[in-house]
Amino acid sequence: MYKAVVFDFGNVLCGLDRMAFARAAAPRSKLSARDLDAALWGGSLEREHETGRFDSRGFYRRVAALAGFEPSYSYEEFAGDYRRIILPNPDGEAGLITARDRGARCFVLSNTSFLHARMIFENEVLASIPELHILSYKVGLMKPDPRIWLKLLEYTGLDAGDCLYIDDVEAYCDAARGLGFGVFCYDRNTHFLSQILQDVLK
Repeated sequence: MYKAVVFDFGNVLCGLDRMAFARAAAPRSKLSARDLDAALWGGSLEREHETGRFDSRGFYRRVAALAGFEPSYSYEEFAGDYRRIILPNPDGEAGLITARDRGARCFVLSNTSFLHARMIFENEVLASIPELHILSYKVGLMKPDPRIWLKLLEYTGLDAGDCLYIDDVEAYCDAARGLGFGVFCYDRNTHFLSQILQDVLK
């Protein structure tokens, strides 16, 4: 019996449309939506932003310089467009509620930035049910670095084997499994997380 369930944020507790920001911002940029999207993800810009090396306004300045945004495209507009990446996932929220109702301790562990993480705290379910949110921009570590999961164990006093970790990225599931976590690799298009957790947390 697991004592805790650890949820990823993107594509588990929420949905993601990574191109949504690029589609919104491209008309204000010298780059196409495709080129802007390619510049944002998978490189040093994403890593430095999501490990807190610079704040959201620093991110805006770097993206503006890279993309050649119109001078009239303000930080506030940029931040609003960047939020478009995050979509609701009612199944993820239902899974979180199920874990709580089954008596499991609940946590969030995610690679994310302030601009996206603040949407957790605008959602009462995502903000209130988890005891703790281990967020990469706050702890300075990103998955698959094992230290981010060890930070969770340090803060909670749990053993890895006490925890079921849920993520949509197989590499991150493998990293958690290597530390001794129970793991479920979730696909929001095919799985029903609430039912899965009802079965696991008997």
